[in-house]
Amino acid sequence: MQKVYAILSKINEIIINPIIFLLIGVALIYFIYGVFEFLWKSRSNPAAMKEGRTHMAWGLFGMFVMLSVFGFFRILLNTVPVSDRTKTNVNRVIDIE
Repeated sequence: MQKVYAILSKINEIIINPIIFLLIGVALIYFIYGVFEFLWKSRSNPAAMKEGRTHMAWGLFGMFVMLSVFGFFRILLNTVPVSDRTKTNVNRVIDIE
């Protein structure tokens, strides 16, 4: 069981967490772009206001999905019974506890 947890924690630490944070950043930038589009382009073009709202909604949805995936992996890693020493190695990336 320790080996499975060690493999999962390394995959999470090296591959999944950086990808999730990158995608959260992309969704945040997309949301901010939608806010700017909603505020500045809406005065001259009402269709741009609807497009800005759509960009904001998809940005929020993307952030929600990525945070849900992050939470799912935290739950998955915390349900495997392991020693406290192994848990501290996983929590080096982000200490949520």
